[in-house]
Amino acid sequence: MSLILTSPPAAEPLSLAELKAFLRVDGTEEDGLIGSVASAARAHLEAMTGRAFVTQGWRILRDAWPPTGLLALPLGPVQSLDAVTVTTAEGAVSVPTDRFRLDGTAVPPRLAWRVGEVPQPAPRLAGIALDVTAGFGPPEDVPAPLLQALRLLAAYWFENRSLVTVGHEVAVMPRMVQDLVAPFVARRVA
Repeated sequence: MSLILTSPPAAEPLSLAELKAFLRVDGTEEDGLIGSVASAARAHLEAMTGRAFVTQGWRILRDAWPPTGLLALPLGPVQSLDAVTVTTAEGAVSVPTDRFRLDGTAVPPRLAWRVGEVPQPAPRLAGIALDVTAGFGPPEDVPAPLLQALRLLAAYWFENRSLVTVGHEVAVMPRMVQDLVAPFVARRVA
């Protein structure tokens, strides 16, 4: 399964002004760096949690449909299933999205369909493309613990612009950030 970002977030969860206030930074000399650190921190926490923070578009590529008619999606929350395209021997076929049922708030989000009602892909690799809109919504809908984790990680990376060694290990992020995001990390049940 592959993920391709098709439309990035229109805005970061925290504005430049909010982060500058948190960092107690005046002036504009560091604005570019603060914005860059904030974007990197968001991307890192999104990857860590398997959650899109603000609304964004993604394409999920799959090799085959699971025989069960149920598919766990690799990121969430999923607001909508926007398009399904299957590459058959005759070419790309658009499958109506109303053939699917989406449970976008489940962890992980799930997609269901009736077995036999969707075409099978001809290529062995990436023959199915699912376009989804994911995220909690606009920046104001991002849960407060994730916003605080984002503030803390951005501040940590801003203040520590080189690697920080703790004992024999390199510290990537403060433990508090890990604790704040822990409830949002999607865990797979065997």
